[in-house]
Amino acid sequence: MEKNKKILFISHEASLSGAPILVLDLIKRLKQEKENYIIDVLLIRGGELYEEFAKVSNNIVVAHYHLQSFSFLQRNLKRVQSIVFRKKETQQDKINKVTTTLLQNEYDLVYGNTMESLIWTLPFYKKGIPTIVAIHELSFGIESTYPKEFILENISNITKIIAGSQAVADNLIAKYNADPQKVNTVHSFVDTLLTIEKDKGSLKNELNIKKEELIIGIASSQELRKGTDMVPMLVQKIKQKTDLNFKFINLGGNSKSPAVRCAKLDAEKLEVENNMIFIDHNKTPNDYINLFDIFLLMSREDPFPLVMLTAAKLKKPIVAFEKSGGAVEFLENGHGVSCPLFGFGCNVGRSYKTNARSYFKTNLW
Repeated sequence: MEKNKKILFISHEASLSGAPILVLDLIKRLKQEKENYIIDVLLIRGGELYEEFAKVSNNIVVAHYHLQSFSFLQRNLKRVQSIVFRKKETQQDKINKVTTTLLQNEYDLVYGNTMESLIWTLPFYKKGIPTIVAIHELSFGIESTYPKEFILENISNITKIIAGSQAVADNLIAKYNADPQKVNTVHSFVDTLLTIEKDKGSLKNELNIKKEELIIGIASSQELRKGTDMVPMLVQKIKQKTDLNFKFINLGGNSKSPAVRCAKLDAEKLEVENNMIFIDHNKTPNDYINLFDIFLLMSREDPFPLVMLTAAKLKKPIVAFEKSGGAVEFLENGHGVSCPLFGFGCNVGRSYKTNARSYFKTNLW
């Protein structure tokens, strides 16, 4: 009888974002195709998808919770020790604590998702267990997680690297000295069937959007790398340079997010608040993307975002910045419009010929 293969998947979190969704889908596919896999999941942090990960895993550990689940005596002993000896538990101590336990499971393979998982895969690699790290980040994302020196020192301590786009692969090789023989580019993917829960008419009524209004939108986490700080200025520019009757949907973050609060303040100061609709991050983003007439990818840097593929699957025109990462690889095949960052002039894909889209492109960029 064939021995059950044991695989440990490590994900940086279980949020409703691209990388966790992608690895969750991969686990589901493995479970469907191979019944003899024993799959454990280590989440560095939890999130909205925790229950989904729990359903498809034999065992699941959330490192953030695990590291805090000490008994009363242990917690107080640790406090006394820290006061007396002034010794603080390091991040490496925490990693060693979790991985030492998991090493007893004798995995056949460890799969780390995102660059953040790299430090968690190292103890397994050192024990001779094959490791794969799927890296989705470009330079900003990588060096926001680790110092460059750490990457240069440890990028060779991986059996295989899966790069989320050719831009990611080229960057890892050129900037961080990754071994080209270890790097394979595998583009992200989305489900063949996308679920839409609310029809366009109902959702437009809910958002008070008029039938004749052009809907432009983004869908992303609210942060500098994603370019969400530029949205109010872009909306002002559309108003100034066109006579379009439009609404701009900003999907992502939540009302307590500093980035969202700042964007709302900017929108008021630029007098475009009536053109903008802020939608909190939620479990039905496809409903809102399905409303868009034009999908914008505002990222200054993005490897190969799933939300872009979702927009394409929903047959939405896509506009993204040149030199921003993996989106360019997708748009080069005639699937959208690439524009210089803070510049004018576009390369237009073959599918964008309706009057509103051409007008938006011609007059704005």
